[in-house]
Amino acid sequence: MYSTYNHKKAYIIGALTLAVILLLWFFAPRKNFCNVAYIPLHGALVTYIPSSGATSTGNSSDQTASEDVTAAIRQASADPSIKAIVLEVDSYGGSPVGGQEIELALKRAQKPTVALIRDNGDSAAYMAATGADVIFASVFSGVGDIGITQSYVDNAQQDVTNGLTYNQLSVGKYKDMFSLDKPMTADEKALAMKELQIGYQNFVQIVADNRHMSIERATALANGASLMGGEALQDGLIDKIGNIDDVRSYLSGELKQKAVICGIDINP
Repeated sequence: MYSTYNHKKAYIIGALTLAVILLLWFFAPRKNFCNVAYIPLHGALVTYIPSSGATSTGNSSDQTASEDVTAAIRQASADPSIKAIVLEVDSYGGSPVGGQEIELALKRAQKPTVALIRDNGDSAAYMAATGADVIFASVFSGVGDIGITQSYVDNAQQDVTNGLTYNQLSVGKYKDMFSLDKPMTADEKALAMKELQIGYQNFVQIVADNRHMSIERATALANGASLMGGEALQDGLIDKIGNIDDVRSYLSGELKQKAVICGIDINP
């Protein structure tokens, strides 16, 4: 009798202990649990970063490669536990190819996507952001800068002053048109401007398509100027004014569940 009583008591205590453990596990915060992927686009946008860790434009810590961002977007898109994707943008732009790669990756994600512009979302970085379903920015953010440039300084006059002579050895009329040691000819400048105009028209078309505005409206906004957030909202370049907390609230409503955001390290 005594033995049976102790056995039952031990069983009840064990069951209660297990129940408490399960409850604590269920309600405990899970550091690794998230349902929204947070992907950064910081610094100059390039298509790739050399294995040496540096490029001609600076240290890789000040750059983001589109191949890394698009890989992270694909990874998040394929993960069934991830319900939405946030692209955090803080960049003055860079490679138009890189901008288009990210823009297209966001459009193909098959999940709700948000771009959050912090200090700046300009030029190719803005192009990338337009691939998102919704764009947030601060009232203080710089947004847009829609245009194309390839301006540079040549050293031709300085070379003459220093007694240096440029010896042209090239086959193909335009092969060395961007040499820093010679002035551009009228033909070379005309060709360069033609290429820039094509790039500009492509950029404007992407903005018009993704922001659901006429090509005329997009062209009017594509003057190379960066607009502050409030004006960008008024002109249709972004959708909402807000920060990461506003993005979280927005996604919680869209997903009909609490949005838990976690970062994806694109440079492990």
